Amino acid sequence: MEQLYCTIYIVDVSQNPEEVDTITSRIIQLIEDHGGVIKRNNPWGKRRLAYPIRKKTSGFYVEVEFTANSHLNIPQIIEKEYRLNDRVLRYMTYVVSKKELIQREITAKRAKFEEAKKPSFSRSDDKPAAAKGEKKTAAPVKAAAEAKAEETKAKAEETKAKAEEAVEAAKTAPAEEAVEAAKTAETAAPAEAAVEEAAVEEAAVEEAAAEVLETTDAGAEEEPKKKEGDEK
Repeated sequence: MEQLYCTIYIVDVSQNPEEVDTITSRIIQLIEDHGGVIKRNNPWGKRRLAYPIRKKTSGFYVEVEFTANSHLNIPQIIEKEYRLNDRVLRYMTYVVSKKELIQREITAKRAKFEEAKKPSFSRSDDKPAAAKGEKKTAAPVKAAAEAKAEETKAKAEETKAKAEEAVEAAKTAPAEEAVEAAKTAETAAPAEAAVEEAAVEEAAVEEAAAEVLETTDAGAEEEPKKKEGDEK
């Protein structure tokens, strides 16, 4: 009686990842050499173990399905190969039941149905309602973007106004300095005039003093001469 078998094994790939291909090729060869037919070779990949096996925490899982007559004892042959290979951490071979086959068919049909339900975007008319919802959602986003743009524009205008004020201030600054200089000059002019007037007065005083001294000296010289005349 022909039956569908499934064998699953875990390979230790910590030292050599190519061990998976070597062991899988050996198992497939044994099945075919003893009259079995491979239906599916499904590597699951490297996964973490539920608990450590031979101090290993992860392994590479492989699933192989094949059909064979029950009297060929192929499961016993491949399991012997597993036991002889120290790279195989765990293994399991079982007959796929009709219940499991039915469950697989149901799962496949459900996946196909879900795939058919997915919207097609080949034409613009066939866009799903979700796209409309996305469009509605895009409206607030657009409004927020516009508000942000207005805020940025207002800040730019404020910065421009400040820059113009700074330019105007720079233009008027020399004029203000000139006004201050003029005020200083106006204040300094009377002071200079007063200094000059004081210098003139001082010169006049000195001249007057000199004249007084000269007069005094002349009087002093005439007095002895007068005394000499009186004596004669």
